Amino acid sequence: MRSDAGHSYIWRIVERFYRSRSHFLRIHDRYEELVAGYVEKRGIPRTEIRLQPRELSQLLSYKELEVLRDDYVLPLKDACHALFRTRDSTEFLDRVVNDIFHELSILKEEHYNVLTYDSQRAEGEPVADPRPGKALAREQQAVLDEVHDVFPQKVHRLLHLYDVALRSLERLLSNYRDEVVLIRSLFLHRDRFVARAYETGLIRFYELMYGEDAVFEGFRAVGDSFYHSGFYDLSILCYEHGEQFLLGIPPNAKRSLDPRYKEAREHFRRNARKARQHLQSAEEGNEA
Repeated sequence: MRSDAGHSYIWRIVERFYRSRSHFLRIHDRYEELVAGYVEKRGIPRTEIRLQPRELSQLLSYKELEVLRDDYVLPLKDACHALFRTRDSTEFLDRVVNDIFHELSILKEEHYNVLTYDSQRAEGEPVADPRPGKALAREQQAVLDEVHDVFPQKVHRLLHLYDVALRSLERLLSNYRDEVVLIRSLFLHRDRFVARAYETGLIRFYELMYGEDAVFEGFRAVGDSFYHSGFYDLSILCYEHGEQFLLGIPPNAKRSLDPRYKEAREHFRRNARKARQHLQSAEEGNEA
């Protein structure tokens, strides 16, 4: 594992992975919804359904696949290579992300084949000799038959790979809980993709990074990071969120008796008070 510039690479990996996963899940869910609609409408198993080229092409969006691969997965792949790869080894996550990129490229190419053959069929001019026309029709049908098999295989394969990659990344997160860029960026994006990544958003990231019984350490780490860098307004925000989290623990919960929780509350309040004093001093200095 490389350490040079790792602080920025790990944030890039986390940000691009969770955004790409969210983007893919939208593609996957829409695909499944459309296929389920054809199953219900025709009353036959999905494995027996054969669609016309235009219907088949509309199951997926070429533009969405392109954006997913080029804007999300490609920079994710590059960041994984940069952080994890050495001459003779790499992390499992790097290999899985590489698989996602290649599977997505195949799916995108198969979708392009449907679009182009559909266009040829719609715009094809009459031919004098019927035999070439029959040959083209057979070729088109072969492509469509292949795509009918490839689409579900690749969509489901990608879903599996994303699940595997998610578990792999989750296991790695605790290794980077002291990386300043990562912990600050997660907090700053807490209402954006971080909130959509898990049902509990930022809390789940802190559980993975610091332990389920030490979520408060996440707020402490990022709050102290901002505080010692002079970003007092942001540190106050972190400490307030940390205190709110601790106050949300039921008084009768076993972990509420943990002395670390009391110490953390005192730390949040003490440092938030000191940060406000720094801000007040700065304001008074500006007025003078």
